Amino acid sequence: MTETSPDRSPPAAKSGRGARTREALIRAGRALFAERPVDAVAIDDIVQAAEVAKGSFYNHFADREALVKAVVYEIREALERRVGAVNADVTDPARRVARAVCVYQRYAVDEPQRAKVLVRIQSGFARTDEPMNRGVAADVSAGLAAGRFVIATVEAGVLYVTGVSQAALARTCRNPDVSAAVSLSQQMCALILRGLGVPAAEAETLAAQASDELVRRPGAG
Repeated sequence: MTETSPDRSPPAAKSGRGARTREALIRAGRALFAERPVDAVAIDDIVQAAEVAKGSFYNHFADREALVKAVVYEIREALERRVGAVNADVTDPARRVARAVCVYQRYAVDEPQRAKVLVRIQSGFARTDEPMNRGVAADVSAGLAAGRFVIATVEAGVLYVTGVSQAALARTCRNPDVSAAVSLSQQMCALILRGLGVPAAEAETLAAQASDELVRRPGAG
């Protein structure tokens, strides 16, 4: 597994042919990284899939790892926007965590190729200082401060939430069926909340609400 951190990608070309070429490379990389380990994807494979000249690749990316970062950043940024939208008016840290997990689960149903990329390129998920993990870190910190969570450290909570979520995402990628995703989301959210210290009955209720609103009926929450 490549040790690539999904940091911010280089700025995209604003318009015209350059923008189209860059998008073609990202689209090709996304498709290839969803099906193969990054180390098994050569730049020649990428430019062939994108139908662009090899020299064009280096006009946009320094190397393959730079393209990996761009692909993952695009996916994670879109996901974090979705999480931010569904949690905009939610203040309870436990409910926020459950809803974020469910957003990722529904994403695996709606965007299986992109979700597979996240499953294959995992290293950034485990870093508590990774920019895309700031949301879950803030929610875990708020839960500890409010006495909602009873774990040892914020780091432990972030690793726990992201680890279980990643495993659930991988499972839904293998079977992107809505009914299966609803059931899995409910089980995993309840597991996560109980592990963070939320009482079992409340954890089950919050998990059921989040999975129904955001996996079974996205947009209803």
